[in-house]
Amino acid sequence: MVGCGAVARTTHLPILAGHEHVSLTTLVDRDSARASELARAYGVETVLDDMNALGADVDAVVLATPPAHHAAATIALAARRIHVLVEKPMAITTADAEAMVNAADRAGIALSVGLYRRTLPAVRLLKSLLASGEFGKPISVDIEEGGTYGWQLATLDVLTAAGGGGGVLIDIGSHVLDVLLFALPGQAALHSYQDNSRGGIETDCVARASVSRGGRQIPVRLELSRTRELRNSIRVECEHATLELLRGNFVQLLVHRPATMDQPTRVPMRVTAEMPGTSDFIGYDGFRAQIDGWLKGILSGEQPDLSGRSVLPVVALIEDCYKARTPMLEPWIDEGLSPSPIATSPGKAATGLRRRVLVTGAGGFVGGRAVELLAHGYGYDAVALIKEPRSAARLARWPTEILLGDVCSTADMDRAMRGCDAVVHCAVGTSWMPAETRRVTVEGTRTVAEAALRAGVKRFVHISTMFVHRRDGSGVLDEQTPLDPPADDDYGRNKLDAEKALERVARRGLSAIVLRPTRIYGPFSKTFTVRPLQALLEGRLAISGDSHVPANMVYVDNVVAAIAQALEAPDTRSGGAYLITDPEQVSLQAFYEFFAGGRNAVRIAPREEDGTVRRGLAARWSHGTRAIVMSSEVRALVHRVMDTDAVGALPRWLWDLSPSLQARLLRLFGVDAAVVYRPRQRRGEGDLLYYGNAERVSGGKAERELGFVPPVPRECAMALTLAWARSARLVVRPDDDVASKDW
Repeated sequence: MVGCGAVARTTHLPILAGHEHVSLTTLVDRDSARASELARAYGVETVLDDMNALGADVDAVVLATPPAHHAAATIALAARRIHVLVEKPMAITTADAEAMVNAADRAGIALSVGLYRRTLPAVRLLKSLLASGEFGKPISVDIEEGGTYGWQLATLDVLTAAGGGGGVLIDIGSHVLDVLLFALPGQAALHSYQDNSRGGIETDCVARASVSRGGRQIPVRLELSRTRELRNSIRVECEHATLELLRGNFVQLLVHRPATMDQPTRVPMRVTAEMPGTSDFIGYDGFRAQIDGWLKGILSGEQPDLSGRSVLPVVALIEDCYKARTPMLEPWIDEGLSPSPIATSPGKAATGLRRRVLVTGAGGFVGGRAVELLAHGYGYDAVALIKEPRSAARLARWPTEILLGDVCSTADMDRAMRGCDAVVHCAVGTSWMPAETRRVTVEGTRTVAEAALRAGVKRFVHISTMFVHRRDGSGVLDEQTPLDPPADDDYGRNKLDAEKALERVARRGLSAIVLRPTRIYGPFSKTFTVRPLQALLEGRLAISGDSHVPANMVYVDNVVAAIAQALEAPDTRSGGAYLITDPEQVSLQAFYEFFAGGRNAVRIAPREEDGTVRRGLAARWSHGTRAIVMSSEVRALVHRVMDTDAVGALPRWLWDLSPSLQARLLRLFGVDAAVVYRPRQRRGEGDLLYYGNAERVSGGKAERELGFVPPVPRECAMALTLAWARSARLVVRPDDDVASKDW
C-alpha cells in the first residue's frame, strides 16, 4: 500500500487486510509515523517512506498518493513489472494517462483504476436496462452530486492544483463520468464548462456535454459541488420513463413514469438488482469487487474490468473541461471584492506594503469570508489558519496561503505568527463535548494572544459576540449593557471568558480590539442561514414568543468590513469592545419570511407550547444524540458490527454480560421492553425553534470610534443571501424558476 491517507484508511486497508488471496506486507508513506500507526493496527511488518525501496518480493501495489504522483509512480512500478491499482483520478492529463497505459502494456502488468462505482449492482442494472431498451431510447441525462466536503485528509496536497490537478470535477467527476460512459457507452463531446476557481481549484462546477449513441446525440448536464447539498443522483430520461440512480443506494434504481390524465401524480417504482451477493450489499463489497477484478486480471493476463485503458475517455473529458473553463457567476462572492477605501488608505499607499494578517478559524463561515475579502477587497496579505486539511476546501478556490495548526498549541501558534503584522481571531470551539468547546474557545484565545504578543504583532482583532451581554428584554442593548449572559448560555459564557483571557494578555502590551457581532448571516452561515432555511423549506421553522422582535442580524461582509476598520484603527482604540450590527433591521419573522417569499411559512410557537425555559446545551445534546442513536441507520450499523466476528465480539460480550447495563442504556434513550409507536406531530421534536431578543442592538460606538459604516445595505445583503440560498437548494419561492437556472 503506497500512500496511507484517508482513502487508504477508509477503503483499501480494510479490504486488503481481510482478503484471503492477498498478503499485505508493506506500507509506504512519506509520513513514517502515520504509516507505522496503521502498520501496528493491521499487523504489517514493513514500513517505508520511499516507494523505490520496495523489496523484490512485492507483486502488486495499491497506489493512493496525490494525483500528480500517479503517472510517474505507475510508470516506475510497471518498469519493475509490479501490478498497479491506482486510485482515482487516474491522472491529471490525458498524456499522463496514456503513458501509464502504454507502460503497463509494455510490461505486461494489470493496471486497474479505483473507480469502484462501476461494480455496484445498481450501476450494472442501469446499464442493463438502457441496453435492453426496456423503457425506450435514452433522451437526456442530468447528473447532480454535492455536499459539504468531509474527507479526513492527511495533508493539503489534493486541495491544490499542483497536487490534485483540480477540485470537485477531477475528484467526484471521475466517478460520475465513469458511470455515465459505462452505462451509456458512446463518444463524449463537451459543449460548455463553468466553475468557480479563483486562481485555485473549484468547489462547484457545471458542464454540458453530449454522448453520441447510435447516430443520436444525447445531451448531458453535470453539476457538482463541495459546498452545496445537491440532488445526488444520475437521471436518465428515456422515452417511456426516467431512470434515477441515487448516490448511496447500491442495489436499486428509481423508475419515474410520466403523469397521465388518470394518474396526475405517480409514485416512483423501485427496481432492485437481484444478483448473487446483493441481498446484504454494503459499500465495502464494492471496494472488494474492484480488488477482485484486479486480481483476476493479474492471474489471467487479461485487462481488468476497471482497466486503465477503459478510463482514458474520462480523463480526456475532464481535461477538455478545464481547457474550456469559464467563470461561474457568484454575485454573493463578487460583491465585496472591488477595492475599498481602506485598501487604498494613505498609510498603505505611503508604505506600498501589504500587511500580513493571520486569520484563525479560517475554515469556518466568518473566518473563510474574512480571508477572501481581506485579501481581495481590502489589500491585505491574508494567511488562513485551519486545524484540519478538509476545512480548506472552500479556501482552496483562491491562491491563498494556508497553514495547518491548533489554536491550543503554543508551538503551532508560534510558527504561524512568524512575519505577521496582525491577527484576526475567529476560531471557536464547535465540539459536541462541552469541555472541549470551552477549551478551544477560551484557552485557544489565550494561546493565540500570547503567541501574538511574543511575535510583536501590532494588532489583534478578536471576534466575540453580542451574547456576552445581559438580555433581559429592556430597551437598547449597547456596550454599557452588563456583561452577564444567562446561566444556560454556554456559548455566551465561553465567549465572555475568552474576552477576559485576552484582556489579561492585552495588559502586558498586546494591542487588541474586540468585535461583538450580532447574529451573523449570509452564504454558508449554518446557524442563521443554512439550518433555519432548511427547516423553513420543510415546514419546521418556528419562532418562540414575540415574532416581531428585531432580528438583530448583520451581514457577514459587513462584519469583515468592521474587521478591516479595526485593523486600521489607531492605538488609542486598543482595549475597546464594539457591537457590530446592521443599522436597518426588520423583525425576526419578517427576516425569514423574506426567504419564503412571504408565504407565512414561519410558525409562531406560543410560550405554553415551547415552555418558558430553554433547554441548555446538555439537554439539547442528549436529545440530538438520542435521535441519532435511535435512527434506523445507526441501528442497522450497530446490528452489523455486533454480528461481525472479531469486531463485534467484545461489544457483544459486554452487552450480554450485564442486563442492568442494557436496561440503563435503553432507559437513557427512552426505550423499554414495551415499544410504543406514535406518528410524528406537526409540532414535534423535529422542529427548529428560534428565540428572539426584545432588545435592539446599537452599533453607534463602532461608527463613532472606528468609523464603521456597513458597506452592504440590508436589502442588497438579503438579496445576495437569497441568490446563494437558491443555488444551495435551500429555498424555493413562488417566483423561482429553478429549472431555468444553471444552479
